[in-house]
Amino acid sequence: MSNRRKVCYVILAMFLFFPAIGIPAAASTAESEMLFVMAYGSDIGELNPLTWRSERSHWYDMLVYDTLLSYDDNLQIIPWLAENYSVSTDGLTITFDIREDVTWHDGEPLTAEDVAFTFEYIRDAPSDVNWWSILQNMTSAVASGNRVTVTFDKLYSFALQNLGEIYILPKHIWNGVSAIDARWDDEDNVTAHVGSGPFKYVQRVPDEYTELVRNDDWWGPDNPYVGQLPNIERVRIDVVRGQDARILAMRQGTADTERYEVFGAYVNEILNAPELQLVTGVASQWDYVWGFNMTVPGLDDINVRKALALAVDRQELVNIGRLGFGTPTNSAIPADFYPNLYDPDGVWDENVTLANEILDAAGYVDNDGDGIRNFPGTAPTEELEFDCLTLSWDDISVATGTGLRLLAQEIGIKINNVVTDDGPMYDALYTGEYEMYTMAHGYGPIPDHVWWRCHSSNIYEWGDNIFHLDNATVDTIMDDYVASTPATLHANARLAQIAVKQNVPYVPLYLSDDTHAMRKEWVNYTTPAGGPFTAFNPRTMVFMYDETFGATTTSPTGGGVDMMLVIGIGAGALIAGVVITYLVVRKK
Repeated sequence: MSNRRKVCYVILAMFLFFPAIGIPAAASTAESEMLFVMAYGSDIGELNPLTWRSERSHWYDMLVYDTLLSYDDNLQIIPWLAENYSVSTDGLTITFDIREDVTWHDGEPLTAEDVAFTFEYIRDAPSDVNWWSILQNMTSAVASGNRVTVTFDKLYSFALQNLGEIYILPKHIWNGVSAIDARWDDEDNVTAHVGSGPFKYVQRVPDEYTELVRNDDWWGPDNPYVGQLPNIERVRIDVVRGQDARILAMRQGTADTERYEVFGAYVNEILNAPELQLVTGVASQWDYVWGFNMTVPGLDDINVRKALALAVDRQELVNIGRLGFGTPTNSAIPADFYPNLYDPDGVWDENVTLANEILDAAGYVDNDGDGIRNFPGTAPTEELEFDCLTLSWDDISVATGTGLRLLAQEIGIKINNVVTDDGPMYDALYTGEYEMYTMAHGYGPIPDHVWWRCHSSNIYEWGDNIFHLDNATVDTIMDDYVASTPATLHANARLAQIAVKQNVPYVPLYLSDDTHAMRKEWVNYTTPAGGPFTAFNPRTMVFMYDETFGATTTSPTGGGVDMMLVIGIGAGALIAGVVITYLVVRKK
């Protein structure tokens, strides 16, 4: 072999060696793309970020669209798409300074005009659009440079947080188009799903999967609270029906986690699976309630609703519904999620004896001797019997329905546990075609849920007041609560808790603990109250990575690959190799 050929081989070897020592395997080949698969028990339902009806759709929206603000692990506000914000002393004017050099997924620049447009677009949208009610009190949203100034004509305690949670929309796509236009949910129209978030919409096959890819132009590296792009390069949301099937998918590696925590009976199975880990020590955001349609005969009587509420044994329901993996909630604003606003005067009593006494006094007696109370009147009258809807894919909901049926028997009321899928169930709840139900609603960082659930202005199709509580006194209490100053907030929160307790549109039952199953190789997720996969925690999907790959981007704490060091080492090795080769050849 000639010296010249030897030189060529050595130099070629150095070039081949350079990437091997300089670039991690996780980023070096297309086959090593970091994919994260989230298993859903049923499909996400809707793609429109203004009309999400479940936390499954909401979690998808969080990945595709950006909000102005977000939250840290202590649920404290942090800047997100907005770099800065301020609130006037009277609470009626809020300003946001929008991050510069942000682009939409289609490459168009995102500006303050898009933010102002989004607020006005929602305000002028049909009333069943999310955030519509709040923005009816917005008089203007004005963009000037990179600043947006929002003005209200009515004080709202949580205006900053609510504006900060709205998904910002591209004006150049949606200007002049209805907020409920069919294009929003058209899975084949990629343009209809352009956001600015950390992941971009790729495709969706309804009832099978939804696929997203990392947005490599995302602004995350420029935000000191983020400092990086997501490590995950591709996200797929797969529909996997049945808890056993989802656990099997995780064990086999075809799914990495599932949207909700595992049912208590499966916890030991997860703990004993070598491939899986269990997230523990965090209360989930899912508040299981027993909701009543107050227009239904029997449930339109406060005596019946109070008796049902008194018959509840919360710890028993935790044992039945979650096999002990839950936290009883005895107030509409529970201490475990909102310790600063919880008040003991809003605590619900548990007293079966008193429940029976109330029903006896109201004339609900068993007048045909079958053990079930009848409506007041001359016998025979109809029995006090109700259908309770439970969610088929949510084993906790179904088991809790069974527990409520057993507890209601103690006061002579018959409950039928009617198991149904979420489509028919949501249609029934939001159109008023139901009697009672039990499922989880979900808490967020903003404790204004009692206003949404109990104010009469939210009685409309797809409105949150599905109980049809229409009470002027309650409306005043709820309005005062959400129009509080910092000095009056706790006192008004106390009155709101008492109002729910006295009117009983629903009964708070318990928080399901966040016993989240996940494949063991996933690390670096965040765990605020609610758990790692809430729709107000995009940070998990930015920081988390598969440790068999390693982080694919530089973290704010300095993790990842220092490419300057890689280049320096590689260049040094190349030069040294060339010099050594030259000396060897020259010597020969």
